[in-house]
Amino acid sequence: MYDSIDFHDLAPPEQRQLIHNRRAATTDGLLREIPEGEPPVRIFEQSVEEFILDRLEQGRYSNAELAEEFSIQEMDVRRIVNKYRRRGSDDFTNESFKYNLLTARDGVIRVKDIDGNAFYYTLEKIPFFARVVDPTLGVSLMNIDDRMQDFPCLADHIPAGKASDLDETYAVLIGDFWGIDPQEIFDFITEFDRKYFETSLMPFPVVDAADEYDRVTSRFKQHSDIHNWYRTPEKLIDTVGEDFMDVVERGNPGIRMYQLTYLEFADLKWYAETTDPELLQPINDWTDTIVDTLHPDTDTTDDTPTTTETENTGTISIEDEVLSVLNDDFQTPADVFESLPAMVQTEATQEEVHESLERLAGLGIIKKETRNGTTEYNADTGTVSRESIL
Repeated sequence: MYDSIDFHDLAPPEQRQLIHNRRAATTDGLLREIPEGEPPVRIFEQSVEEFILDRLEQGRYSNAELAEEFSIQEMDVRRIVNKYRRRGSDDFTNESFKYNLLTARDGVIRVKDIDGNAFYYTLEKIPFFARVVDPTLGVSLMNIDDRMQDFPCLADHIPAGKASDLDETYAVLIGDFWGIDPQEIFDFITEFDRKYFETSLMPFPVVDAADEYDRVTSRFKQHSDIHNWYRTPEKLIDTVGEDFMDVVERGNPGIRMYQLTYLEFADLKWYAETTDPELLQPINDWTDTIVDTLHPDTDTTDDTPTTTETENTGTISIEDEVLSVLNDDFQTPADVFESLPAMVQTEATQEEVHESLERLAGLGIIKKETRNGTTEYNADTGTVSRESIL
C-alpha cells in the first residue's frame, strides 16, 4: 500500500504533486500543504481515492472503517466519498465526479446500510445484463419501454434462438462502448425474446426478462432509511431535468449522461413512493421529456466528453475544502473561510464558501442551524434543524 519514497528527499514540485494526488499523509491525515519541519510522511502507492474506491467495489464500508484501514482522518474519507456521491459539478472545473465514476468504473456509490448516523457504502457496478440489454438503465430504473411505444418499431418480435441484422448491428455498437466482444453480446441477447425500437442513439432492445430488469433495479436501490436524509427534493427534480436538457442543447448527452440522469430520477422516484407521492407527477413529466430526446428525430448521437467529464480527477473543489475544515464545532461562513488554506482563499470568495455550505446542508451532508439570527454549520452529517429549513 505504501511507497518507499522519502517525502522529504523530494523537490517541492514533486511534494506538491503527491499532495495534489492525495498520496501523502501524516498522523494528522492527508496532507493539503507542504508541512513545516520534517514530520513522518507516508506515501501511498496510488491515490487514497483509488484505494477507497477499490475497497467499495469489494464490499460495504463505513467512513470510520475506511479511515482506520488507511490510518487517515474520517473527515478525509468523508470528503472523498461525498465527492463521488453528490451530483452537480466542481466549482473550479465544471467536473462532475459522479459522472466520472460512472465513466471510469461503470458504477455509483450506494448507501446499503445505516447504523445510527453511520452510512455503509458500496460501489455498485452496472451488471452484465444491464450493460448488454439496458445500457442507459432506463428500462430497469424508469420503465422507459412503456414510454417508447410511439417510437418507430424496427422489430416487433424476434424469438429467442433466432437472429437478425439488428442483433449484429447492436452487438457491434454496444460491444464497442463497453469493450466487450461483440460476439459475446450477440450470443447473450439472442437468448431472449426481444423487440427493437429506433432511437437517436442506437437500435434499442427490450427483452422479455422482467425478473432480470427487476434485479438491476434492486441492485441500485439504496437503504430505505436514506430517504429520511433528503432535503428539498422538489427543487432537485427540476435541477436534474434542467441539467440534462442543458447538455441536450449542446447536442451530446450520450449513454453516460442518460445513465446518470436515470439513476438520479430513480432515487427521487423511490423517495417519492415512500415519503411524498405528490412528487411522482413532476418526476414522470421530466422522465417523459428525457425519453423524448431519444426519439430518432432528435440528434443526440455524440458521446464525446463534455464539461462534465475531464481526465484530471484530482482537482479540489470548494466543497472538498469546506468539508476538510468543518468539525463538530459550529462555524459561520466567515469562520469557515478564514480556516481555509491561503491558496484556496485566493481562488474562492466568502460568498462562494457560503453557497457551498448551503449546498452541502441542503444535501444533508453537514448540519445547519440558525440561532439568534446567525446561521452556522458543522460536520454532523445529515441532521438539519427545523428552523434552518423553514
